[in-house]
Amino acid sequence: MKNFVTNLVFTFFTALFATYLFSGRVGIDGVIVGLISTGIVALGYLFVYFRKKIRK
Repeated sequence: MKNFVTNLVFTFFTALFATYLFSGRVGIDGVIVGLISTGIVALGYLFVYFRKKIRK
């Protein structure tokens, strides 16, 4: 949980980079894919956070 924000930023930029590698350009579709992938990672962190909180 220490690197939460850093991991989210890297996830977003990795998705943009992957979009650039596959299509040769970064457009609004790449930004949307980046936001969706960042949201999925954030939901994973949220799930782990609540699971640890319930166990205590």
